[in-house]
Amino acid sequence: LDKIITDFLQKEGFLSGPELGGERRRFARKKITLPAKTILGTGTKKETFPGVVLDLSRGGVLVTYVKGSEIKFTSKGELPHFRVCFQVPQTRKELCFDCVARHMRDTGEAIQVGASFSEPNEKSIQKLGPYLM
Repeated sequence: LDKIITDFLQKEGFLSGPELGGERRRFARKKITLPAKTILGTGTKKETFPGVVLDLSRGGVLVTYVKGSEIKFTSKGELPHFRVCFQVPQTRKELCFDCVARHMRDTGEAIQVGASFSEPNEKSIQKLGPYLM
């Protein structure tokens, strides 16, 4: 409930970031716009959805999905685990990370999902390094 209330107060302009206690992330974020695909599901029942990475760090990602897209996230119960894949400009290889959703926000035109990488492959993290500097 705290997150819902805080998001609403920020959206309406009653709170700004610094009033919330400052930056809580361990890694610096880079604002970007990268096409991405999100893979939801396990085993043989996997679905792939298009999205856009809005910011990226060594620890996680913010992905947005157009409102009305086929992707379905729910705010009830545990937040979803998913896989996100994208290609950073300096590499020709697609990087994929398993993620745990930390927060979701409906902006009116899109659904934004902030997620942290769960047990990321160190090789993939190293490939992000030069791009994030």
